[in-house]
Amino acid sequence: MAAARGDGGVTAVPPPRGPARVLVIGYGNALRTDDGVGWHAARLLAGDPRLAGAVVLACHQLAPELALDLSAATLVILVDASTAAPPGTITVRPLAAPGGSSPDGGPDRSGAGSAGEGPGATSHHVDPQLLLALARELYGAAPEAIEVSVGVADMGPGEALTPRVAAGLPAVADAVARLVAEHEERAAGEEREPA
Repeated sequence: MAAARGDGGVTAVPPPRGPARVLVIGYGNALRTDDGVGWHAARLLAGDPRLAGAVVLACHQLAPELALDLSAATLVILVDASTAAPPGTITVRPLAAPGGSSPDGGPDRSGAGSAGEGPGATSHHVDPQLLLALARELYGAAPEAIEVSVGVADMGPGEALTPRVAAGLPAVADAVARLVAEHEERAAGEEREPA
């Protein structure tokens, strides 16, 4: 596993011990204004004490190499920019489980049935569903996955977030912390149940 360093780099760290192994990946282009909201969120979350047991990554884009990290997690939270919502609006949604069904049991409509299929078949465009499929196919496990997206205003050149998107970062941190706490509570409950 890896963790975000203060300078934006990535350092290898051992996976957390215990039943709840949480991975948070904030991704996007930090040189394209609001497209970098996931990257900025990851930097904020890396120092958040509510995520003390989680591994937090800041990435330019999702890459196939992340499949190993996903396979060792029980929950992955992906934070990214969205052009489908008003600027600063936060949307939380579970992602389709690998293997063809959505978290509600319905059919997977993501278009990524298995690794190597669909529009993400190159390393230049790996979407969350393809990354989950790679983890399952290559390493035999894929975690529960949740996407936290933030509506953007500007994706032009620039390193700073627009004011409305920057103002939403604390709410992103709160949403991620809530998801992690809920997951840890479920995992603790499952650990206490007799086998």
